[in-house]
Amino acid sequence: MTNDDLSRAWDRHAETYARVGAPCTGYIAQSLFHTVAGRLPSAAHMLEIACGNGELSRAAVMHCLEERKTTGTCGRVVATDFSPEMVAHAKSNLGVLGAADIVRCEVRDGQALGFEDASFDAVFSAFGIFLFPDRNAGWREAARVLRPGGLLATAVWRGPEDNALARLQMAPVMAALPERVRASLPRASWLDIASPEGLAKEVSAAGFVDPEVSVFNAVLTAPTPRAMWSMMRENPVTRSLFAACSDEELAPVERSVLSSFEELAGGADRPVRFDASCHFLVARRA
Repeated sequence: MTNDDLSRAWDRHAETYARVGAPCTGYIAQSLFHTVAGRLPSAAHMLEIACGNGELSRAAVMHCLEERKTTGTCGRVVATDFSPEMVAHAKSNLGVLGAADIVRCEVRDGQALGFEDASFDAVFSAFGIFLFPDRNAGWREAARVLRPGGLLATAVWRGPEDNALARLQMAPVMAALPERVRASLPRASWLDIASPEGLAKEVSAAGFVDPEVSVFNAVLTAPTPRAMWSMMRENPVTRSLFAACSDEELAPVERSVLSSFEELAGGADRPVRFDASCHFLVARRA
């Protein structure tokens, strides 16, 4: 799949993500920002890569507004994503803050951002760079646009053995997928950085120093089992699994997932909650 194909796939997913995904992951993204907020220089110039709905940038803008109220000056925020529809959602969500002089939203490819070298004090990516087709290009770009000593903060899901969200989502899928589809599945490349050691090593190789990796846990809630299934069907990360199935093959997968989720929720009309676990990495540009 080309980068343009991926961008269009995330465009198609943007509305469902805004309704179901962003309320779940937004808390984690904002917590990632708050993890480093105390280390930011005054009037920091901040960049979010793969901003999605702009939840992390919301926390950054609120930080800037408070800074301006107390000091008279403040930083700036640039929220970017390679999906125009995601950027449109971020722009709408951030627009209500009345901070057009502080934040701007732009369509940018995180693997080739186009910003000048050393132009930001901090770069954030919550569940973004870790899914890039060329992850190393993403880390290198983050390092390139950071000033020496600037901060990188990123969130990466932990592997299924440490993350109930991944297990509970995928177990009923894998149980019902046709054998021919299961047999053809490659190992997900992001699992290479699902461990603290793997994540720190890869980011360090891109030009960062003093990596700190911590575990962050949260409970993610979807309004109904079917809402969660719909998000999984549309999400470009899992969509390829289902695209390989015929309608006849997909029907038992849907039944398996809904049955599992409804058991977790206690009914088809009840919210389904998943214990989720990820790693936060904070590092500095060498």
